[in-house]
Amino acid sequence: MGINILLFMVGAVLLYYGAEFLILGSKSIASKFKIPPIVVGITLVAFGTSLPELIVSIIAILKGESGMVIGNIVGSNIANIGLVLAVTAIFVPIVFSFKKISVDLYFLIFITFLPLLFMYLGDLVLWQGVCFLLLLGGYCWYLFNKDHDYEEDHSDENLSDGLTIFLKIIFGIIGLGLGAHIFVLGAKGIAIALGVSSLVIGMSIVALGTSLPELSASIAAAKHGETGLIIGNIIGSNIMNIVAVLGFTLLISPISVEFSHVAIHGIFMVVLTLGLFILLKYKGGVTKFYAGVLILIYIIFLYFNFQPGVGIEL
Repeated sequence: MGINILLFMVGAVLLYYGAEFLILGSKSIASKFKIPPIVVGITLVAFGTSLPELIVSIIAILKGESGMVIGNIVGSNIANIGLVLAVTAIFVPIVFSFKKISVDLYFLIFITFLPLLFMYLGDLVLWQGVCFLLLLGGYCWYLFNKDHDYEEDHSDENLSDGLTIFLKIIFGIIGLGLGAHIFVLGAKGIAIALGVSSLVIGMSIVALGTSLPELSASIAAAKHGETGLIIGNIIGSNIMNIVAVLGFTLLISPISVEFSHVAIHGIFMVVLTLGLFILLKYKGGVTKFYAGVLILIYIIFLYFNFQPGVGIEL
């Protein structure tokens, strides 16, 4: 048990710093091309912070741990809203214009329901993975063809040179790859020792660990008043987790899943996603009070996961 916990912690640290290097490099590239913060958040930062979920899921599916794949994706999306966004809003209340991200939020809602519908109809298979990737391509096309107002960022006067940016990205990729491998080994060992399924571990411990980059990036953005980067990171990461992570994973292998095993977890994901939509549309953001409500929902989710009989092996 001790060695598994050590592997888990070392893997989490490597994932965290690997993602940090990759995000810093990506942000530097975006600054050079004068890309607005919301677009940076939804694309570069979101993809960078979602790489742990992608790598963990690919390794898990190659090892036959399909439960961890589904658990990681669903659990990460829940953690991104119920933990990452909520904790960030505790530090700095988040205010953002709904009109600027209305299409992104509607797409997020659609993409949240779609995998649940697929699982309700049966196993997840190759053509569905292709469908997710086509949706990803279409969404990226929309983002880069949409008119955005770019505001000069006074904090980017000390941009890194090309070599430094390149090294950050390379070190980030190496850290993410190695960290993900060690992380999965530790998580699997903990699952066996605790006598719970890989689905539960995926939705709680693994999902929480792979959400650390989102949490770090969001808190750092909050300190600099980059609300667009925070919202973009959360929305983009949740979209990437489904269309990119699940899409690429299904290209490798189909996933056999019983809808009844993930129905309650899916409800938590839908409730938090709709909650985010309602807060941004009707409240104009996330205050400390509503952040507390989101955290409470996330705590209930974690409590539910570790109850006897929950998380039957897929």
